[in-house]
Amino acid sequence: MGGMPRLILISIDGLAHFYWTDPAARMPVLRGLAERGAAAGGMATVFVSTTWPSHVSLVTGVGPRTHGVVSNHVLNRATGQAEDFTGDPIYDAADLVRAPTFYDRAHAAGMRTAAIDWPATRHATSLDFNLPMFKNQRVFEAHTAPAVWKELRELGYPVERQGEWAELPKRFLKDAMVADLAIQVMQRHAPDVLLLHFLCADSHQHLYGPRSPEAYWAIAYIDALIGRVLGSLGADGLDRTSVVVVADHGFLPVSREVRPNVRLRRRGLLRTGPGGSMDGEARFVMNHGAGWVYTTGSGDRGRLARDLRGELGALEGVSGVWTPDEYEALGLPAPADNPRAGDLLLEAAPGYMLSDEAQGDDEHAPPKHRGTHGQRPHHDDNHALFVAAGRGIKRGATLGRITSRDVAPTLGTLLGLPAAPAEGRVLTEILG
Repeated sequence: MGGMPRLILISIDGLAHFYWTDPAARMPVLRGLAERGAAAGGMATVFVSTTWPSHVSLVTGVGPRTHGVVSNHVLNRATGQAEDFTGDPIYDAADLVRAPTFYDRAHAAGMRTAAIDWPATRHATSLDFNLPMFKNQRVFEAHTAPAVWKELRELGYPVERQGEWAELPKRFLKDAMVADLAIQVMQRHAPDVLLLHFLCADSHQHLYGPRSPEAYWAIAYIDALIGRVLGSLGADGLDRTSVVVVADHGFLPVSREVRPNVRLRRRGLLRTGPGGSMDGEARFVMNHGAGWVYTTGSGDRGRLARDLRGELGALEGVSGVWTPDEYEALGLPAPADNPRAGDLLLEAAPGYMLSDEAQGDDEHAPPKHRGTHGQRPHHDDNHALFVAAGRGIKRGATLGRITSRDVAPTLGTLLGLPAAPAEGRVLTEILG
């Protein structure tokens, strides 16, 4: 029967584990999957716990120190420009990801692979069908494979809306298309491995906060979309297909934002120019619940970072600050090994988010968003969901707390691939 994948990996961006025990979260499809399979007691993500590093860890089984994607936002030290990896506007997958993914290995073993909206997959050569997670129309038109673009048009999708539908408030429209396209890709391309990513639960939690009515609506909406995808497999679909549902991170509520660049500017270390341009001896680049300080002057950069450590760490709403000699313990590379890492790393306390804003005299302000993530994985609210069922998954298996690095080795085992280096482990207790 065509269109029956061996494995479907579904990411629900921002679906925190705490929703699993929340009766207000309507997830009948996911709860039904767990009843015939297994759900983890929480899944620890990586630090920095934003979409790009977290998703790359899910598919490689290693953390940012090894796979190289340290955060969503970095400073390009060569150009002096801040870069946003989300939506892959700048780099191909090969420029970002330094470790093999499980779908690279599946493809090399002769399996057909497909991905819809999966982060960090621009021009990924190991995906036979790929509609990457782009966020603006120009990138969609420039970097979607012509055959995929043509197929979307033939299927009647409004391709001129791709960028618009990727915006946070409208993202639920794109999520519906992801589900519909998944069903058509299974029928037309018969992939052995299919990756899907739904974003509007993350969007609604940023905009309205975790546990908001809008967040609960988005979770129920995505659950129904997954039901539509799984329903297309037929009554015996789960006998032949492994279905693994993950999240990339959890969510923390926000009531204040912290602006380290205002402090750096007031100290004379940062200058702002027209159009929001910045230069100087030091600059902060936000990653929501965390962020990097880059020391960019010609002097002793390490010494300046050490000098700033105490001052920035004392800001209200900053819960942690680290220098590069401490990054290894956090699973992060030092800037000498990966220049995308900053010279100082800050973490926001629960209730706070970090901002790039450099204007004005206020180092604190009402927040741009009501919810955030990016903090270390030890926060309970930052644990992510993991559910697995179907082919090769034991019914009713119990699974405690796991890490996101356990996912790729487990997927490889489900696909019968040889073991590969990973920081995580195969979740043998759910395999049967």
